[in-house]
Amino acid sequence: MAGARAMTNVTFWRAILLFGLIAVLLLALLPTGDKMVFSGQDKLVHGITFAILFLLSKQSLPAGASLWLIYPGLMGYGILMEVLQGLTGYRYMEGMDLLADLLGLMVGHLVVLSIRKAQRKLQVSRL
Repeated sequence: MAGARAMTNVTFWRAILLFGLIAVLLLALLPTGDKMVFSGQDKLVHGITFAILFLLSKQSLPAGASLWLIYPGLMGYGILMEVLQGLTGYRYMEGMDLLADLLGLMVGHLVVLSIRKAQRKLQVSRL
């Protein structure tokens, strides 16, 4: 019963991840105005987006799978997004966006590691 529940959870998170990936790609390909609130706003959005995608990807992995499996898949997705933006004629392909994507993945990874550490401390303190 617990195994079936765990698989249902993984299936749910995979559906959410797929929805997120499609939504982000569609938003990335829409024309944008030049309404920037501050310099670097685009990079911040990339970082936050990829941190969230990392967390969704982590939830989508089977128990015990390495978090390092997430990096190549999401970086490949980031590269695909940049290439497609470059082909639109109204968006640009930027290498710094990929750096922001990578930094976002690293932030997401640090969040997961911090949560795990806090959970271990909580379990030890209950003993």
